Amino acid sequence: MKKLLSSLLALVLGLSLAVLPASALELDQARELLAVHYVDGVPPEVLELPSLDAILKAIDDPYTFYMTPEQYDAFDQSVNGQTVVGIGATVETAYNGGYRVMSVLPDSPAQEAGIRPGDIITAADGTAMSPEVDPRIPVSGQEGTSVTLTINRNGQTLELTLTRRAVPIPIVTYEQRDGAGVIDCISFGSTTASSVQEAILAMDGDTSVWIMDLRSNPGGDSRSTAASVSLFTGGGIMLYFRDGAGHYNYTYTLPDFPDMTDKPVIVLTSEHSASGSELFAGGIRTYDAGIALGQRTFGKGTAQIVFEERNCPYMKNGEAMKITAYRFFAPDGATNHVTGVLPTLLISPENTDKAAMLLTHPEPRRLDGYWKLVLSGQTFYLKSSDAGEEENQAAFTELLEALPLSAALYKGSGAATWTLVSPEQAASELGLSFTPRTFSDTEDSQFAREIDILATYRILKGFGDGTFRPGETISRAQFCAMTASALALPASAGKPGRFSDVPDSAWYAGAVNAMANMGFVSGIGGTFRPGQAITYQEMVSILSRIAAWVSMDGYDLDGLLLTPEEVEKYSDFASWAQAPARNLDELNVLAGDLAPTDPGTREIAAAMLCRLMERTHLIWN
Repeated sequence: MKKLLSSLLALVLGLSLAVLPASALELDQARELLAVHYVDGVPPEVLELPSLDAILKAIDDPYTFYMTPEQYDAFDQSVNGQTVVGIGATVETAYNGGYRVMSVLPDSPAQEAGIRPGDIITAADGTAMSPEVDPRIPVSGQEGTSVTLTINRNGQTLELTLTRRAVPIPIVTYEQRDGAGVIDCISFGSTTASSVQEAILAMDGDTSVWIMDLRSNPGGDSRSTAASVSLFTGGGIMLYFRDGAGHYNYTYTLPDFPDMTDKPVIVLTSEHSASGSELFAGGIRTYDAGIALGQRTFGKGTAQIVFEERNCPYMKNGEAMKITAYRFFAPDGATNHVTGVLPTLLISPENTDKAAMLLTHPEPRRLDGYWKLVLSGQTFYLKSSDAGEEENQAAFTELLEALPLSAALYKGSGAATWTLVSPEQAASELGLSFTPRTFSDTEDSQFAREIDILATYRILKGFGDGTFRPGETISRAQFCAMTASALALPASAGKPGRFSDVPDSAWYAGAVNAMANMGFVSGIGGTFRPGQAITYQEMVSILSRIAAWVSMDGYDLDGLLLTPEEVEKYSDFASWAQAPARNLDELNVLAGDLAPTDPGTREIAAAMLCRLMERTHLIWN
C-alpha cells in the first residue's frame, strides 16, 4: 500500500462539545474550509444553505463545529490540562436528551457529588441540555456559586446540587500499587507524553506490569498519542489517516525514539475510552507490547483539524473551527470507528480493576502457589492465594471465563515446573464456579475454533438451550444480527421503515436497518426478505464490503479490478460477487465448501466472520 506523508496541522482525536456556531467567521470562508477539508465531502446543495448553523446541522457531524474564542479556550484547557472553575467533569456531544459524562476529575465537585461516567446531564438549574445549548454556559460560573444538575442514570432521575470551584486538570497521575505501575490518563494533551515518561522513569525498577488506565479518556492530540504509546513500543508508525480522496498520511516517531520499558502493558478500557485512547490501545496491539482488559470502547475513528489563528488566516481574535478531515487507523490498519476496540480480555466494569491487579505479580522464584498466563506474546503471573481471596473470586472467575483460545494457562509446582491446565481446572482447584461462554454443541464442528472465539467475546447468540446449531441454514436477518453484533453497530444507526417487510417491532429490525444504513446490505424493490436463507455468495459480498470499511487492506483490495485470471478463477460466482470473493480469498477469510448459490450455514457464517475480524485485527490476537 502506498502511504503519503503530509502536514496534519492541529489534528485532534478527542470527543468535544457540539457548540452553537454563533460565527464571526464569514460564511463563504466557512464554506471553503468545509468543501476542501471535510472527509466525506459536502453536497453543493448543503454548502448553499443560508447560514453556517444550517450547513452544520445538515452535515450532522457532532465533531465538526465552530467555536467562539471563549469556547476554544475552554476546549484547549480540557485537552491540555489546566485549572478551570466549574464542576470538574467532561461531557460528550449531545446524547439521548442531554450530555453524557465521559470523565470525572479527581477532587472535584462532580466527584464529591457522586457523578459518574455514563450519567446524562439533562438540565442545569432548569435549563434543558438540548443540542443547541452549550453546557458550559449554564454549568460554569463564578467560584463559590451553586448549580443544580438533573441527571439521568440508567433511567433514574437524580437532582444534585454542586458548588463551583477551581479544579486542576491533572491529565496524568500515577502510583505504585504492589507490582503494578498504574498510570491514569484522562487526555492526550501537550504534557501527556512527558508525564508518562516521568512515571516510567520513577517506577520501572519496582514494576512488573504497567497498567495504563484509559477508561475515562476521550482522546486528545495525535502527536501526543503517538509519543505516549512509543514510550512502551519504541519508534515506528503509530497511526494512519485517510482523507476523503483515499490518500494516506501517517504519524510516527523516529526509530531511535526511546523504548522506556520492556514490561508488559495492560490497557484498561471502557465504553468511555475514545479516539486517541483507542489508538493507544491499537498501538500496543500492533507492536505486541501488552493486552487490553475491560469493555469494548466507544468507537470514534475520525480525526479533526482545528483551524485557528495560527494555521488559518480566516480566524480572528481567538475563534476556531473544528472539521472532521480524516478517518484514522491503528498501525496494523484496523479502524476503531463505530466498532471500537475489542479488548483482549472482555471483563465487566465491576471486575476490571481486580482482574487487572491479579495479573501484576512479579515472576516467582518458587512456582508453588502460582499461575502463569501467556497471552498475546506476554507473560503474566498470578498468585493462587490472591485469586482465592473472597474479594477477588468473582474477578478471577470472570478472567478465566474471558480467556480466548490463544491463551495458555499454567500451574506452577516445585522450583521450575509449569503444567498446562484449562481455565475450568484452575477454577475447580479454588472451588469456584465456572460458566464457559461457549456452546454445548460445537465441539464436532470443523469451525469450532472460530465459533468459540466469537462466543468468548459475546458476539454470537445461540438458543435458549445453550446450543448454537452450527449446521442449520442462516437467514438474511440472522446474518445481519450476527455481523451487527460483531461490529457493535448501534440499532439507532438504522432508519425505521427502510424496508417494507422489516417491521420496526421485529427482533432483527435494528440490526438489518443498521447494516443497510452502513451500506453493507441492500434490498430488492424496497424489500429485504429477512426470513430467506442467505446464500454463500451473498455472505461473501457483504463481508467484503465490511472488510473495505474496517481495514486499510480491505479498502485497498476493494479498489482493485479483477484480472482475467481472477475472473476465470471465480467464474462460479455471480459477476457482482467475483471481486468480493477475490478480496476475501486474499485476506484468507473464505471458509467451507459451499457452492456460491448454496444457502449459508450458521457455522460457515461464524467462521468467515471470525476470520475477517482476525485478519483485520478487530480481534486482539
